[in-house]
Amino acid sequence: MVLDVDNLVLHNDGKPCDLTPVECELLKFFMQNPDRALTKREIYKHIWLHENYDDNNLSVFISRLRKVLESSSGSQYYLQTVRGVGYRFSGERR
Repeated sequence: MVLDVDNLVLHNDGKPCDLTPVECELLKFFMQNPDRALTKREIYKHIWLHENYDDNNLSVFISRLRKVLESSSGSQYYLQTVRGVGYRFSGERR
């Protein structure tokens, strides 16, 4: 999986997928913190630059990223929900 931040494209299993600027920043943040449980507040502060997060807004973007990652049958990367905390980007399904 290769993330082209300049062109907002994720190359997943050799297939290009266009991303929105927010989706790209989210995925970049997750890729910089693999296998680490990130709190919703931490994610929101990094992406939207303030701590007052909107749970629904974040959930929509996470859902979109999951679809992008799971659309490729060969993908081995997943966004895992960590109950009561936030999300974890992992290289294996748990």
